[in-house]
Amino acid sequence: MRRKSSRLNARTVALIVTTVGAAALTAYTVHDLREFKESRQARSLEVGQRAGIRVAEALDETLSEVSERATEYSKVVARIDSEPELLESIKKESFRFPLVMGVTVAFEPGAFAGKERYSPFFNKARDEFQFIEQAYDYTSRELETAKWYTAVVESGKARWSEPYFAKAAETMVVDYGVPVVDDEGRTIGIVDYAISLSDFTRIVDALSVGEAGYGFTYDETGAILSHPNPIYLLQNVFQLRDGKNEAIVNSLREDAEGVVAYNSTYTYKHSWFFFRELKSTGWKSVLVFAEDDLLGASDEGRRKIIQIGIGIGLLLIALLALLALVQGVDGFNRKELWRLATLTSLVLLGNIVLIWYLNVTTDFSRFDHDVERIVNDTILDNYVEQSDAELYKLVNARYSKVPTGIFIESYELSSFEASIIGKLWMKYPKDLYETAPPGFYLPDVSALETRGLVQTKLADVEYDDYVLVTWRFRVTLEEDFSYRQYPFEQNDVALRILYPDFSKNVLLVPDLQSYDILNPSVRPGLNPDVSVPSSETIASFFTLSNAEFKTTFGNRRLVKSYPMLTFHMVFKRNYLNPFVANIIPILIVVMMMFVVLYISSRKQDGRAGLTTMNVIQSSAGFLFILILAHVNERARIETPEIAYIELFYFSMYLYITVQTLALAAMFRGVDWKLFEWEDNLILKLSFWPLLLAIWFAFTLARFY
Repeated sequence: MRRKSSRLNARTVALIVTTVGAAALTAYTVHDLREFKESRQARSLEVGQRAGIRVAEALDETLSEVSERATEYSKVVARIDSEPELLESIKKESFRFPLVMGVTVAFEPGAFAGKERYSPFFNKARDEFQFIEQAYDYTSRELETAKWYTAVVESGKARWSEPYFAKAAETMVVDYGVPVVDDEGRTIGIVDYAISLSDFTRIVDALSVGEAGYGFTYDETGAILSHPNPIYLLQNVFQLRDGKNEAIVNSLREDAEGVVAYNSTYTYKHSWFFFRELKSTGWKSVLVFAEDDLLGASDEGRRKIIQIGIGIGLLLIALLALLALVQGVDGFNRKELWRLATLTSLVLLGNIVLIWYLNVTTDFSRFDHDVERIVNDTILDNYVEQSDAELYKLVNARYSKVPTGIFIESYELSSFEASIIGKLWMKYPKDLYETAPPGFYLPDVSALETRGLVQTKLADVEYDDYVLVTWRFRVTLEEDFSYRQYPFEQNDVALRILYPDFSKNVLLVPDLQSYDILNPSVRPGLNPDVSVPSSETIASFFTLSNAEFKTTFGNRRLVKSYPMLTFHMVFKRNYLNPFVANIIPILIVVMMMFVVLYISSRKQDGRAGLTTMNVIQSSAGFLFILILAHVNERARIETPEIAYIELFYFSMYLYITVQTLALAAMFRGVDWKLFEWEDNLILKLSFWPLLLAIWFAFTLARFY
């Protein structure tokens, strides 16, 4: 009796220690995940605030230079009394700042050379003068479009105008006007520096970073002066909601600087909203970033959630075992053991499902740090500059850039091929059109002639500085898909595009301006109604990388690698069909195996007619069913790898074999302690936990 009590005490102590250890592990993993998230959030805020300050200071510096120069130039204009000299001076001044689209000098009636009104504006885009007095009366107090002039003259002070549509420039602009004062202190006119809102947007965008990050500015009234999506220009940020509540709007209106969080309907991501007032203008610059854009995407969060699942599972099992032991009079009773086995099985199954869920809901392409997604002009410019520098070192030349866009109308997938129908366009520079005619080359076209590239030129539309060339194409590409995680795998259709003649140094670059939103999760360049029965497209984006051909193709050019434009479509398999086709039959076989094991007995009269031959025959039937399903699945995916789904088949082959041998040995009267306790209860209790533990082990190994 004392020995039994000693064993019970030892078990109790062991279970208490295990329970405490499991609780400590769970607490640690939960704390670790929380600390990880808080740390990333804190670092995101720090990086974002630094970026916000950097952008605000850069804009302030640029705008301050404009305002300071405008003040100086107003004094220069006051001393000019010759029309040719004035026009020459205005033209020269207009080219001083890249941001300024043109300079206007406007005079009060009769204040210059006796002219009734005189207001020359030099338009840099057209390289010509436009005379505003010929378009409308800029001195009229009743015209909204004349406030750029009248507000400065009336106040006698330099000021930034509210945004308006400039008739002469035919675009939305914001102006900085400074009074021109003569020697007697009278205001005789103004000098005005016009900034196009579209040009201002490009400046802000160049300072912004990140895949889903973007920048915009707004003035004191809330009017948006710059935004990557033109439809937002001149809308009032204080009236827009787009995921922002009233507290956020009040902060944007009242605070000089700050940060708020909201779900952006522009990027479709939870984002940080960093804003800061510009000292030079009173406007506010805003940077919007998702957390991953500031620190880079990380898979650590998913792994830590898996760790928490394991910790919670161990804690639940340990608690139930301890409770069962405490309630039992003489150790564990049969009922409590079945409860413990059931809970253990459910915990293992729950962890398997958790890993599946995390894998299905995670875009793993974000963690590929070897490939940089081109989602803004800054990333593109950096890559182009690097490519130009490398080419210049080799052949003393630079690339001719051709903006190229893709729109995928539909596509279908097979084991290692992707069939695509879509449109491709190029904004082809006119100076290249004759010496290097437009065209494209797809290096991954299928070797089967019937599945090759079919292209049809749809249009050549001529613009001022380029020709828009559009093709429609149909192609089947060979792709290097991986099936290691099938049916929960993620793959990438890569449409690689090159200019055919490498000796011409033509570099195809993504035409970013032709896409409203470049956030990969919004799937730019992809037909929103595209439907692929076997898969779901979760992202699309452009990249630029070097193609290593290891040959010059007979050209004199020494470079054996070439910058290559690639359009990616990331997809995940719709797992329901392969899941039903494979897992359901496996589960049915497992249940039948458990029934055979459950009715087995060491006693002849307790076997319900079950014999050794019956066990062997049923096992052979189970093996035949599974092998047939396995072979069919293997033929369907045609992969040289061992797919994840196949591990279930291999585990079942092993399990069926071991169970058959064990039952045959028991029926033959082999005297193993494994069979003796409670009439083979150990095998029956361990059937589900052991099988699910095997499944959990290889699931963790494949997906962690």
